Amino acid sequence: MKRKPPRQIIGYLKDPSTWDAVAFETAIRNEVENTTGPLTASDEVLIGSLVIVMATMLDAHVNVLAHTPIQQYASGTAPSAWYKIRTESLDKIIKVLAELALVARGRPKKNNKPTEVDELFAES
Repeated sequence: MKRKPPRQIIGYLKDPSTWDAVAFETAIRNEVENTTGPLTASDEVLIGSLVIVMATMLDAHVNVLAHTPIQQYASGTAPSAWYKIRTESLDKIIKVLAELALVARGRPKKNNKPTEVDELFAES
């Protein structure tokens, strides 16, 4: 069975210049509404935060790709600031996705079919 080609989110990671905050927000918003029902005020804050952190992560990712994740400092070599920002942003993204019940451990087990967000994260 051939998998569908990657969609938006994997595309953002492969080519951050394709980032579209509105499309990302819409996809996440639709997924939350489809899995848990109407959005609450706290869902709105979490989705807004997720969009901001995703944009930050992609900015950092661009800089890591353009340079090296390891920098030479006066005290020796260490991970670059951009690498640290990217890593911290990824951690925050996962936490927000968990709060929105969009990661495996928090997602309600209604069915075994892949969701739209699963497809967005899937690789070819």
